[in-house]
Amino acid sequence: MTIEIELKFLLDPNQIDVVTQQLTRYPHRHVSPTLLANHYYETADNQLRRWDMGLRVRGKDGHFEMTLKTAGQEIGGLHQRPEYNVTLKDSQLDIRLLPEDVWPEGTDLAALQQRLTPLFSTDFTREKWVITYGESEIEVAMDQGSVSAGDQSAPLLELELELLQGKRADIFALANELVNNGGVRLGWQSKAARGYGLAQGSGLPTVEPLTQLSVKPKASCEQGLTALLSGLVGRWQLLESHWIAGDKQMPTLLLQTLLAIRETFSLFGGLIPRSVSSEIRQQLLTLDQALQQKKPEASALCFSTDWVIAQLKLTELIVEQQWRQSINARQLKRLESSFKRFCDVMLSRCAAELHDLAAETLIPNQASTTLLRLDKLTIAIGLLSSAYPLAQVDDWLAPWLLARQHLISGGQEVLRLPLPSRPLSPFWLTSNTAKDSLNH
Repeated sequence: MTIEIELKFLLDPNQIDVVTQQLTRYPHRHVSPTLLANHYYETADNQLRRWDMGLRVRGKDGHFEMTLKTAGQEIGGLHQRPEYNVTLKDSQLDIRLLPEDVWPEGTDLAALQQRLTPLFSTDFTREKWVITYGESEIEVAMDQGSVSAGDQSAPLLELELELLQGKRADIFALANELVNNGGVRLGWQSKAARGYGLAQGSGLPTVEPLTQLSVKPKASCEQGLTALLSGLVGRWQLLESHWIAGDKQMPTLLLQTLLAIRETFSLFGGLIPRSVSSEIRQQLLTLDQALQQKKPEASALCFSTDWVIAQLKLTELIVEQQWRQSINARQLKRLESSFKRFCDVMLSRCAAELHDLAAETLIPNQASTTLLRLDKLTIAIGLLSSAYPLAQVDDWLAPWLLARQHLISGGQEVLRLPLPSRPLSPFWLTSNTAKDSLNH
């Protein structure tokens, strides 16, 4: 078994020559283009997908290899997954050759083998540069081809950086240099994920409302911070893909997501120094301004250096836990304390701010400042509420979101925001705020 550490980019076809020339400037060993044919296997009920596994047979120059990738981690385009590779004598799948302990206990391998059939394929030409960079050896592969499932097909043009040996920090440093000329953006979906999407006819995953993000029970503050930022950068990239695909509603949702990332840093400002996130927060504000321009062009902005560098820096911050380089023992202890307890304290503070906001008399056509305050507070409550049932959180927030819509509508009448009956305590969902009505 090996742990694959790979940073994936999608490439603008017009930038192929620019990227190729840039790669040749580094000390490298070049590998000429080779045709790779890959067939991915699955059962009729998607058993491997439910186990978070990917299984393929790759053909190259008459040689065949079976690869099983098991549950790993993907953050912002950095893919880290255990990988098992077995040489085959021909193109026939034989899962008995894989280590027995890779399968869930009690798996009937003979029965599973019978149920596995080809689901989709990827066929592409791969050109490689094995680059010496810093203290590391990094393989850069350019893949050009397609992914196909039944009568569905989609083009494939990717740049993959894989750490062969050395330090993970070097792969980020090389990536930062490669994106400076533009024309690449981070690839959050693996080839297998794109193939499954085609096979199921669903294309991109659907966009859900930004409410709660998943944080495991009994998480530490550091684990909570990592989960929130990882979820938000994943959402950012999903929205980006929908926007490039033509969904014109995405800029509004992207603005909300960038605000949520900045708000996450604000919420944790007492635990990690603001200097850790200052550069990223400034980059996010630059992108915020670009998104608010009249009719921004999706592909131009999403392939821009500012856009990709911001995602890359945020991904590196999360993966490398860079805040640990700037904190003392006391701050580290706070980061290792209960995330839920931290959330309960911050939720109470949010409720107090909402109480202050509700006491003000608001004129809708003068409401831009109030809208921003309200957006920050409702986003913060969503980010901090993972320990509570989503339906109750939505119910509690409903009057505030209704008030927001009223402000956006631009009516001239005076508006009173709903007033919480009590501050949010550690049992904050007992609040009766959701029962209050708007007074016009």
